Amino acid sequence: MTESSSAPSACAASLRQRRASASTATALAILECLFRRRSLAPGQDDALDDAVLAPHLPKVLQAVEHGLPVEMVLPAFPGKSPNRQKTLGPLPDLAEHHAIDELHRLAEEIRALHAPGAVIHICSDGYVFADLVRVPDAHVQAYTDDIQRYAGQHYPGRFTLFDLKDAYPQLGCLDSMREELMIEHGQSLRVLQQRFEDEEHMRLMYCGIHRFLAEDYAGLVEFEGMSMNAVKKAAKPASQRVIQRSEAWSALLQARYPHCLRLSIHPQLAVSSKIGIRLVPTSDLWRTPWHSVAIKRRGVVTLDRRSNVDERYSRLVFRRGRPCHYASAQ
Repeated sequence: MTESSSAPSACAASLRQRRASASTATALAILECLFRRRSLAPGQDDALDDAVLAPHLPKVLQAVEHGLPVEMVLPAFPGKSPNRQKTLGPLPDLAEHHAIDELHRLAEEIRALHAPGAVIHICSDGYVFADLVRVPDAHVQAYTDDIQRYAGQHYPGRFTLFDLKDAYPQLGCLDSMREELMIEHGQSLRVLQQRFEDEEHMRLMYCGIHRFLAEDYAGLVEFEGMSMNAVKKAAKPASQRVIQRSEAWSALLQARYPHCLRLSIHPQLAVSSKIGIRLVPTSDLWRTPWHSVAIKRRGVVTLDRRSNVDERYSRLVFRRGRPCHYASAQ
């Protein structure tokens, strides 16, 4: 081969290398946007090394190289806790709406780095375990409709919503859908209980879910008069089944969205296939908008239990005729 004929080949190789380098830099910058909002389990190191990035970088890089939106899957927004010591009512309020706003801000940060932007698939798991957390399916439907309406009106095209009804449209009964989910993607409680003992992440999740479910049960009429220890005992098997079904839902989503980044509203280990993400500031790593009320202080929104709000200094704000959040000057 002559020197002149090899020159174009060398130039082409150099161009490909520069493009690959630029794509990698963009993908890393996108992940840094996500990791700034990351929710880590206690004691985890927040350093970004190759092991931390490995589960996520190829997915972002593929979107960047092909000029496609970065797609993310977030199982979230299941329905409001039925315990009114924690929440204002069964419908979304400022806690959820602010969380949607924050997800949109994240998508806008990504769009500033990568013109096609991002799409967030909100995969509501409300129907998956509504019976276990004592939320009527009708309340889940009303809650989901409100989330879809808010996201569609304020951020058209930014979000898609997917739930158990979309997964099994041929089945007309939610109990049948839950059963089908477990047949296709579930694992036995025996296996799950062993994972609680062997896997740190699963142990943390069980402790968090058990605590929140016991708190929910304690505020319900059917558990009135029971000691907290008795309530915790009743919540134990339900908590295990919530996680069992959540794991099945995760498996379904992995099969449906294999190319998407997997976000989680729960704290995660530093090296994980999921990226834990904070939706709204709160002092409790496990607190979510649907277990809380929103408190607005000087323009900043945070989350807390309703029972922790001192109503002598906080004003309950209504929107569209229903309670929305607390406004506090403190």
